[in-house]
Amino acid sequence: MWLIILDLDLLCYAAHHTDSAELLRIATAHAHTILKHQLRDDFSTHHLVNFDPTTGLPQGKYTNQGYSDTSTWSRGQAWGILGFTQIYQWTHELVFLNAAIRLAKSFLDRLDESIGKHECPYVALWDFDAPIEDGKPLRDTSAGLIAVNGMLVLHQVLLIAPKQEGVEQGFFLEKALRILGETVEFSLDKSTARFSKKDENKKGVIEVINEQQENFEGIVRNATANWNPDAHKPYKDHGLVYADYYFLEAGNKLLRMGLL
Repeated sequence: MWLIILDLDLLCYAAHHTDSAELLRIATAHAHTILKHQLRDDFSTHHLVNFDPTTGLPQGKYTNQGYSDTSTWSRGQAWGILGFTQIYQWTHELVFLNAAIRLAKSFLDRLDESIGKHECPYVALWDFDAPIEDGKPLRDTSAGLIAVNGMLVLHQVLLIAPKQEGVEQGFFLEKALRILGETVEFSLDKSTARFSKKDENKKGVIEVINEQQENFEGIVRNATANWNPDAHKPYKDHGLVYADYYFLEAGNKLLRMGLL
């Protein structure tokens, strides 16, 4: 369900460009539903909520890709940071801005728990409540990089939004840069490649030679798509499109902000 909150950005875009109050109402109502039923009192998050199609009331709250129904799956938490910041930009409802701030602070608090325990503690664990297997913490770089994008947007929003108590100017920018820096240090793929002509008689035909011969197909390592104990296809410690996309998007945001 968390990915739906990212879809609301497109719905709001469509509402704005078609001058549709109804589309905006639908998007806003859905955001309020997520806010009411998917966030816990401490602003950790459930992954999935199953709603009764007749009453619209929740029938159960679960996880599909996290560790357990009561744990906090880090990528879901990160989707919430970015999603609620985006919906605030469209609606200017302070309840959404407050949710984004509280979700971001909760995410950062959980990263802080790894300080002194793990190398590069700001590279998020795949689930903040999952046990550490064999003394090696399993990460999800995509969670951190999605959170980075949310915090960069949140930083920009807070420069012009009504002042929020307990939030120092530049706080989320500083934390986003730390997550990004530790991700580069810990997980940026180090493979090198070179271009070579494949056939001297065929102009313009080239091949890419991976000098390590490892053929890692990604920019960022250490992502975890799904490590739920009951997953049909558990999949951990690999490249993931979310990680690569949001790594590049973070760089583009920093360029647009004049910080690179």
